[in-house]
Amino acid sequence: MRLSVVVPCFNEEGNIAGVVGQAAEVGRRLASELQIVVVDDGSTDDTAEVLKALQSGIPELTIVTHLRNRGYGAAVRSGLDRASMDLVFLTDGDGQFDLRELPEAAHMLRDHDVVAGYRVDRSDGWWRGLWGRTWTALVNFVLGLGVRDANCAFKLLPQSLLRSSNLRSDGALISAELLFEARRSELSVGECAVTHFPRPTGRQTGASLRVIAVALSELVRFVSNRPDCGRFAWPRTFLRRPLETNPRRLRSVAAIRRRQR
Repeated sequence: MRLSVVVPCFNEEGNIAGVVGQAAEVGRRLASELQIVVVDDGSTDDTAEVLKALQSGIPELTIVTHLRNRGYGAAVRSGLDRASMDLVFLTDGDGQFDLRELPEAAHMLRDHDVVAGYRVDRSDGWWRGLWGRTWTALVNFVLGLGVRDANCAFKLLPQSLLRSSNLRSDGALISAELLFEARRSELSVGECAVTHFPRPTGRQTGASLRVIAVALSELVRFVSNRPDCGRFAWPRTFLRRPLETNPRRLRSVAAIRRRQR
């Protein structure tokens, strides 16, 4: 397996070393070739200095720097653009996931093209949990994703999906956009339960009013600009149905559609 680990981060001076260290430890055991791409999205703390210090001991580490904070989605897109391996693992730099669960997720690639994690017991407060459930319900309804946890930062993606997708989101919509592109490409998406820890240090910003407003406005623009997007733009589309995870069923559905054309 050739694996790229992509980690967007902003002001994670107290967490990023642990995330990169665990990514290197797990990735070296799992992959024949490993690349770790960390995107520093305009951090104003000592994140940049911590990353530079890590490079001497972790040669697989590539650092991408945004001179200003451009948003979570922009950081994810920058990282995915630099990912060069056949398989890409997307996670966050806040240390709230156990990357030792990655091999189990990778095992699911025997039956699926994409693996998306979902947090069994969220550890980031009632408001963040409420917004997460609300957002997942909203993008499931609008985009027809059919997933348990749209924004869970524990995703395994094939490089082929990234190269065939024109990702546009600068904010929190990026995770749903990736799943939508997988759905549009008729890829099989499997879901795996993952552990979620409290944030070790630093401040959460993922459910701030500004982030929520940007995400909602991006969703409106996304649906408005895509003729193939969601139940409002294309009411009779197969996007009404949840994600199909059975590869044999996917092939059957694709064959039926070809005959209907």
